Order: sequence, then C-alpha cells, then structure tokens
Amino acid sequence: MSPSRPSAASKESFASLFEQSEGAGKQRRRQYHTGETVEVTVVAVAREAVFADLGGKQEGMFERVALSDGDGNLRVSVGSRVSAVVSGVDFATGQVRLTPVVVRASDDGDSASPLAVSSPAAGGAPLLVEGARVKGKVTGIERYGVFVQIAGTSGRSGRGLVPTAETATPRAADLKKHFTVGQEVEAKILNVDESGKIRLSIAALRVDEERGQFESYAKGERSGGGNDKGDKGAKPAPRNFGTLGDLLAKKVKR
Repeated sequence: MSPSRPSAASKESFASLFEQSEGAGKQRRRQYHTGETVEVTVVAVAREAVFADLGGKQEGMFERVALSDGDGNLRVSVGSRVSAVVSGVDFATGQVRLTPVVVRASDDGDSASPLAVSSPAAGGAPLLVEGARVKGKVTGIERYGVFVQIAGTSGRSGRGLVPTAETATPRAADLKKHFTVGQEVEAKILNVDESGKIRLSIAALRVDEERGQFESYAKGERSGGGNDKGDKGAKPAPRNFGTLGDLLAKKVKR
C-alpha cells in the first residue's frame, strides 16, 4: 500500500513548524557587532569574569575588574541589570565581550554601592551606578533644573539633570541664585534611562547622609550609649535631623 499524501492542512502545519524552527535558529545565531548597545542581566559570577544573558541562549562576558570598585569589591550580583556596549566578538566561539556603561538599581531601589565606580566604562568614562554618589560641575541652569557634567566624563553621555524638585532649594526658588555655572556639586544618580539620560538628585544625597548619621547614632544608643537620667555621659539626640530624624526615632523605639 502506497503512503497517503499529506492533506493541505498538514502541509500548512509542517510549513508553520519549519518557519518557527528556522526563526528560533536565527535567534540563537544572532550576530552582535562591536559598538552595539545591549541591556543584559547577570547570570553567573566567576573568579575573573561575569557572565550575562544576551537572550536566544547566548551569553556575554564582562571582565570582573570592569564591574568592581577600586578595592576590588564587585558591584553586581546574579540578577543585576547592566547597560553595556559590545567591545568584541569571537566569531569562532561566538563569545561576546562586553564593556559596562550603567549598573541599574535593583527593584527595591538599592544600588550595588553608595560610591561611584572609578573603573572606566565605554569610551574611558567612569561606570555609572544608579544610586551612586558622584561629583560634577554645573554646566547650565534652567527653570526646570540644573545640568551637571559628572566628573571623569565628557559630552552629553556624562551630563545629568538635577530637576528643580531635587535641588534641595526652597519651593519656587530662583535656581540662578543658588547655583552658578562651573560650581562643583555632589549628587546621587537616581536613574539612567535606556536613551542615556541621567537624572540626579542633591536632595536625595542629603537625605541619605542624614539617615546614615541617625542610624549611627541609634546604633550607639542600642549598644550602650544610653539615655538614662542617671547617665551623665549620655549624649542628647542630634537636633539637625528634623522630620526624618523624628520618624526614624519612633521606628527605633518600636
């Protein structure tokens, strides 16, 4: 008995399966090019390298030192999101080498470190870490905020905006009375979007400093600093904490 011919519906099904498998194959074989910008997620950390998921069952590799601070502490962990540039491709093995540009803050808003990374990123500029403390110079003052060129960078890729609400100035204040072009300032990197726009905050940095001071004080109280009436050496609570200090104090007492 000769085999029956496949029906028209079967032919369409075979064609559909073939297209899907071919498309999946193309995704797995995607070619990356030097200079291409990618958004990746860290999937593994080794002694000298950090590996990231490129999608389509492909992985990229960072040199560990490029994601470490000056003391060798790693700025990322498995699950961290990183904006990077393809720095090279080994076409024989398919290995994609990456250079980090931005380390994204985690979902809870915490960054890998409170300090800016000193190791160079793409173009020799410092690696930007969301949540990091950076220094820079005021390059422009507008009604809606202050532009700051982050130290170690040049051009628009390293220029961030401190929106009016994040300048730590009184409401409706004239920013030109509080800032001057060329003035050195410190700020916190709140966000770097996928287009490279950097949002900074001076106010958030001050809140972080105030919180750190209060937590240090509270830690001293819990470890025996004491505030009993009989303790003549007890130090009164600092007065410069304001509302934030009051809220934190209530939390500590609980």
